[in-house]
Amino acid sequence: MAKTKSTRLLLWLAGIGALIMVAATVAVVLLLQDGTPGFDEDQWLHVRFSPMLTDAPGNEGMLVDPADLPPLTSELSAALEHAATDDSVTGLLIDLAPIGIGWAGTQELRDAILAFKDSGKPCIVWSDQFTNMEYYLATACDDIRLPPAGITLVNGLAMTQSYYADTLAELGVSANFEHVGDFKSAVEPYERSGPSEAASEATDALLDSLYSQFLRGIAQGRGLSEEQAAALIDTPPMNPEDALARGMVDKLQYRDQMLDEVGEERRRMSDYLRKLRQDWKSGEQTVAVIYAEGAIVGGESGSQLFGGSMIGDRTVSSQLRDVREDDDISAVVLRVNSPGGSGSASDTIWREVALTREVKPVVISMGDYAASGGYYISMGADHIFAEPGTLTGSIGVFGGKMNLSGFYEEWLKVSHHTYKRGEQATLFSSMSDFNDSERAVFRSFLQGFYTTFVTKAAEGREMSYEDLHAVAQGRVWTGEQALERNLIDELGSTNDAIRHAASLANTTDYAIKRIPERKSFIEQLLDEMADPEAAAAIAAELPEGIRSGLSDAAMLETVLGAGGPVVMLPGTIEVR
Repeated sequence: MAKTKSTRLLLWLAGIGALIMVAATVAVVLLLQDGTPGFDEDQWLHVRFSPMLTDAPGNEGMLVDPADLPPLTSELSAALEHAATDDSVTGLLIDLAPIGIGWAGTQELRDAILAFKDSGKPCIVWSDQFTNMEYYLATACDDIRLPPAGITLVNGLAMTQSYYADTLAELGVSANFEHVGDFKSAVEPYERSGPSEAASEATDALLDSLYSQFLRGIAQGRGLSEEQAAALIDTPPMNPEDALARGMVDKLQYRDQMLDEVGEERRRMSDYLRKLRQDWKSGEQTVAVIYAEGAIVGGESGSQLFGGSMIGDRTVSSQLRDVREDDDISAVVLRVNSPGGSGSASDTIWREVALTREVKPVVISMGDYAASGGYYISMGADHIFAEPGTLTGSIGVFGGKMNLSGFYEEWLKVSHHTYKRGEQATLFSSMSDFNDSERAVFRSFLQGFYTTFVTKAAEGREMSYEDLHAVAQGRVWTGEQALERNLIDELGSTNDAIRHAASLANTTDYAIKRIPERKSFIEQLLDEMADPEAAAAIAAELPEGIRSGLSDAAMLETVLGAGGPVVMLPGTIEVR
């Protein structure tokens, strides 16, 4: 047996060595190639939107040329904005596949396409299927095409929330939670079998705002009234001929026919980005963009077992300290894409933002989510940008525990007996419910944190405590609603935030430094060697609904495990 294991280890190491040699050869070839081609001929710009779109830097393909890494949403939107004023780009051709980003990211790209269209150049988008998000994006172009057997499923927005109280009761588990804020509904899925009146009110208002944005975009893009756009959605065309007849698309055409019509003089976005990325690295000064994506936890940033990222307070604090102390960096953009998490970890990051702001400008760019803890780490900056569809606010707090005693006794037949000294010794015990005294102590603790949260938010937004409290209480707002309530300063994209940060630093000649930097081949390889049988690979095989539920539960357990207050959204809010 030992000999077999040794043989396998040697074979594995030999394979890794061969892989490194191949990668090194590829790297040498890539270095010898011209990485910044010039574009003298007038050409259409051909871009493919796909599920590979991502908001923040992450691990990419191990043999991908660093200059050809899949574009970040902000890079793609910046490239489209640049193409609008680039005389060598004569038109825009978009291959649109299902995209994996949320409303804010989609709006950032949509605005960039609108900027291109407003330049007077032609814009064509082709897809073999349009669902809500993709069609909303496509309507930024003035020419939408679908194959003769294509699919249109543009039928309105929906949001579904799962509730686990009955399931937990069957398992002998009782949820013990407290929350401060009438609308802080993050604990409801574990305590109820349906939404409270306050939660329904807030969710309906949220959906109304997103649906209004959705209708406006379709109406403006297709030259319709909002009533006509609503009729198109309420009685959706379910076959391509009907979609064409009702003005939803402009032409039924196979992809090869479209490409033949445009011609072969097309420039790939990857080539276009290769040159722009070099340009973005040069400048007299530097604007740093720090990406904070995922649930907020104490410790280091990383990945969750069932998918998604975690924002570690130590990691982000270290990044903020580094840019604060770097004299070559003149301003900072913190890109926040987070539903919140640990209250204490959020406060740690808030402190580092405040310290950095004393030295150089700090601007917030909110992504799909910047709510609860995500709002907490944002509220002390010089300026806050959000997209109309960003989910933000949720200024509230909750906390508690799960009593597992019934599960142990009824299902596992394991009994427990607790000895204690001190009146509150079992406050966080998973073997008992809160008694009246414990609940009062815990609620007082949460109330204190809520007061701190609202006080700091009020100071950051230059509002009175009472006025801030009136729009807090755990209520989630869209970016559009948040602007009306002074919770943000401006609607805009990541690139708008970068430009504003540069203006606060009194510079127009600046490079962009993205943090964390995307990992090199060797760094990714070392990660793989450290964990060759990653549990994430197993999790990836689970159905999406199960993986999402497990991810929410695992993250809640991680955040609650610290024993402190939680400032977080109720699981994953996804409106599609």
